[in-house]
Amino acid sequence: MARGIRMSPVLGIIGGGQLALYLCEAAQSLGVQVAILADSADAPALQRADRAFTAVMDGMAQIPPFLAGCDVITFDKEAIADDLLTLLVEESQRKRLAIRPGVAAMRMLADKALQKTWLCEKVLPTLPFRVIAGRPDSLTYLTEVLGPSLVQKRRSGGYDGRGVQILKAVESPESLWDVPSIVEPYLSGCQEISVITVRALSGEMQTYPPVSMDFDEQLNAVRTVFMPADISPSLKATAIAVAERAVTLMQGVGVFAIEMFVTPQGELFINEISPRVHNSGHLTQDACNVSQFEQHVRAVLGMPLTCIIHESPAAMCNILYSQDMQGCCPATPVTRTLSNVGATVYWYGKTAGETGRKMGHINAVAPAVSDAVAIAQQVLAQVTSAHREHSV
Repeated sequence: MARGIRMSPVLGIIGGGQLALYLCEAAQSLGVQVAILADSADAPALQRADRAFTAVMDGMAQIPPFLAGCDVITFDKEAIADDLLTLLVEESQRKRLAIRPGVAAMRMLADKALQKTWLCEKVLPTLPFRVIAGRPDSLTYLTEVLGPSLVQKRRSGGYDGRGVQILKAVESPESLWDVPSIVEPYLSGCQEISVITVRALSGEMQTYPPVSMDFDEQLNAVRTVFMPADISPSLKATAIAVAERAVTLMQGVGVFAIEMFVTPQGELFINEISPRVHNSGHLTQDACNVSQFEQHVRAVLGMPLTCIIHESPAAMCNILYSQDMQGCCPATPVTRTLSNVGATVYWYGKTAGETGRKMGHINAVAPAVSDAVAIAQQVLAQVTSAHREHSV
């Protein structure tokens, strides 16, 4: 069917992970067809797509037929090959093909040095930083401004704790990776929160209540998220205002996750911004009247946003792969509701991988956050038990 007479828009998603999986389901629930361009044949979202394309992200063979059937393109991650982004710009100029969020925002946010520079230019609160091309000859350039404890982040390609190292007592340049990076001060005793906000084509914004994030120190990955965040009402208002200002200045369209540090003194700093649905927003599937996934689809397709209602305190636990979980992980995406305890288990349908890989998540709702955390952790212990005859 010709693009101009298509009865309903086709949403193209570049990336095929769990975020694309739930974007796909949300779009289909709204009567929208979805095309997925994944970089591996076992990507979870391919099992739900109306049109499935598999291509290595730096290869181009599958891209023209993928783009030919789409009206709007969005993403489930920042790590997109630059030549593909260039092609998207060219296609959007030649055809009625919309890229949301825009390529400029994707390029800027995917490079942590560019992102930090932009935050400073826009006078948004963020930690001081230094950009390094590789391992420096001396630490003086870093420590005289940033202090003796540092955090190093690769400029691009890091995710789920990869590409980040914390150096609480850096003593020599050899402690640093010899890669293009940014370096920031390490702040002890900080709380980490995330604000999920969505901006429509019209400029309308809807923002979810901030969530608190608890990290696995060994994996440097999110372990537990709970809503609402354990912060004061005034700090909550400030965090939402900062998040909305950042996305507005970016002229972003769709869902954005703004991760922030909260110091023991009550200062707030933006850690990083992701131009997509986010792990810290999974709670919205059960704690709110509308999920981050549906809101993103609505925004990028030009549909009206839904007014967000936070219905219940909630907690989310990531199911992170370990060797003793062999045989516990379903090979296809599965959602199992445990109504007797107020929890839902979301399996992504991933093949077993390296330690720390996200295989699924558990959402729990309860009258109090502490109860929801306890329920989610109890269910997590059950579903990750080794060699269970019948997994939950």
